[in-house]
Amino acid sequence: MRSDSAPHDVATPTEGVGAEVPGSNPPLGAPSDVPPEMSVPERCNTLMLSFVVFFLICFAVWVVSATKRYREEYAQVTEGWRVGTSRMIEITLVEDDKYGLACASDQVFWGLQCAGNRDLRGTGPEPHILQPYNTTSSQLFLGAGLWSSPDLKEPLPRGRFTVVCNYQIKGVARSPAIRFGQRGAFSPLRKTVTVGTLTECMIPR
Repeated sequence: MRSDSAPHDVATPTEGVGAEVPGSNPPLGAPSDVPPEMSVPERCNTLMLSFVVFFLICFAVWVVSATKRYREEYAQVTEGWRVGTSRMIEITLVEDDKYGLACASDQVFWGLQCAGNRDLRGTGPEPHILQPYNTTSSQLFLGAGLWSSPDLKEPLPRGRFTVVCNYQIKGVARSPAIRFGQRGAFSPLRKTVTVGTLTECMIPR
């Protein structure tokens, strides 16, 4: 007997494998709109470059600071003469140096200063007035107080003679102008030179 009724089980279409479902995560390997993070090698290279730049900057600052400090403590024309130290030196002189030697500079060191064009005639340079001198080994420096020593107030030897003094270094003058004769012109040194006091000066006999 033939049945006209519809089958009880009706087949419905199923979704294909791999079909995209709204709201689901994109399949593995699909391109993403989020930019990829920096790779590890690139990050290391950036950090290394930053470190090198920082090191070079610190080194340059150190060199500048060390150079400035060196110039403040040492003089270019007397290598090894450091501010704050004392040393026995032998100076070469002639009698006319008492009035003929002079320096010109705006710097003042512990009350010591150059006389400039000031006339040093009369009683002689005051104890705080700086004058340029040369040692027997041709080292140039500025000193004050030489002519206040008792031995230098006595009649001086004729011609060139030497004096042994205790030189206390107080500072470093930047490019002072000096004169080695009362009628001579001032000439700039273009170098730094030590400044200090001369005490216990004696003429070797």
